[in-house]
Amino acid sequence: MFRPAGAAEIVRSHQKDDFYLSFFRSSVADVAQTLAGPLRWMRYRRELDLLSDVGYFLLTTFGGYQTVGEEYVNIIMVDGSKRFLPSKLRRSMMIGLQVCTPYLLHLALDKLERRLQSADPFPVAITVQQREQLLWMIPVLRHAITLLHRTHLAMFYIQGMFYHLAKRVSGIHYIQFMAKKEDSELPRPLRLLGYLSLAQLAISTGIQLYSAWRSADSKPENHTDVGGAMSAEDSVGLHPNQKCSLCLGPRRRSTLTMCGHLFCWDCIHQWCREKAECPLCREQFPPHRLVALQNYDPA
Repeated sequence: MFRPAGAAEIVRSHQKDDFYLSFFRSSVADVAQTLAGPLRWMRYRRELDLLSDVGYFLLTTFGGYQTVGEEYVNIIMVDGSKRFLPSKLRRSMMIGLQVCTPYLLHLALDKLERRLQSADPFPVAITVQQREQLLWMIPVLRHAITLLHRTHLAMFYIQGMFYHLAKRVSGIHYIQFMAKKEDSELPRPLRLLGYLSLAQLAISTGIQLYSAWRSADSKPENHTDVGGAMSAEDSVGLHPNQKCSLCLGPRRRSTLTMCGHLFCWDCIHQWCREKAECPLCREQFPPHRLVALQNYDPA
């Protein structure tokens, strides 16, 4: 007997898939670091994660099979009628929206922001004021995207359908085989979690809007690209004590690991997202034990 999959089963399914996706990404990262070195791995880390996610869903969802998480809780992906498996076009749309669209959108916004911050002429004639307005709108757009995803997740806890926005757009549902009839009503704790999430989201958004209104006259600081690799010219003439072993460029915001090695703050934090260990001696440590050195002069 089949019934619509419950919210708890859908959540457990996606948690299981996230675990195996992380394992798959870590395995691909290990191979990339062995073959190309840590510098190139950090430069193309996002692309490798994208290929890992696409490969996982191509082997499972696109091929018409259950993912590891779906098999773990015994749920099946179906179309809107809940009687047939989704077509390949619908499955391809779901994979593209869930995996590729966030990467492409992030890449486009980063490229637009760097182009606006550079002194190179923009393809379309715009004034300095319009350039500043566009630079101000890019972080707002990023925050709006995050707000949309958090709102959609809260609605899932309330309604019990469409854990991902991509599944809502592509019209993909889940059903579950049950040996006997059970109550499919959404558990009250999940509904309460959804309402609390909406309340927390509304309060945090109001606080951020109030802070933005209070600091409207102050200009935002310019941040350097976190994932950008240093050019070869930047490291010429530097003492080895002034270099970061990951980006091979001048060390910025020197950060100390528990084993005594120094790296750039951004470089070591990107590394710790994949592996909580020192890139040089492989000693493991939690990321919160990193120490940012203030007023440190490597000379």
